[in-house]
Amino acid sequence: MTARDIEKKAVSLPAFEKNAEGALSVNLPCEKGMFALYGIETPEALEGLLHSGVNALGEGKPERYAFIPSLMAELKPRDVAEAMLITQMGATHLVLADLSRRIWSAGNAQMREALERSMTRLSRTYMSQMEALKKYRAKAQQIVRVERVTVENGGRAIVGAVSAKGEG
Repeated sequence: MTARDIEKKAVSLPAFEKNAEGALSVNLPCEKGMFALYGIETPEALEGLLHSGVNALGEGKPERYAFIPSLMAELKPRDVAEAMLITQMGATHLVLADLSRRIWSAGNAQMREALERSMTRLSRTYMSQMEALKKYRAKAQQIVRVERVTVENGGRAIVGAVSAKGEG
């Protein structure tokens, strides 16, 4: 990939800054571009998703603030429902990574076991989120089956799916 290809693919992400009092401000590179990035229509939805993403990352983690918007650039949500789910998936991923780090430094077996249980539950949650996104994005599959069955006098017919298990 050339530098020009990378430049074409580059997406401008919001910049997050905290002032001296600790209040967070978000500087949007291009509001219209952010709507497209998040697959949304209204500024209120954009603000809500940005804030919920930052809140999910925890206090004092400004280095992580661009993570959720970068996931939007990678996964390209088509609407607000997908954007909300991707925000949740990003937060779940970061909590899983944090739990993994904490397992290694757990002081005793009981704490390690509790963290492992939490990690297992959260891993299932993440897989459910992935499945939900996959199903939401999938086109509805419709199957139309047209069959004609003719049964003569004294004959028999089986209507339905038939499968045979070979033995021997």
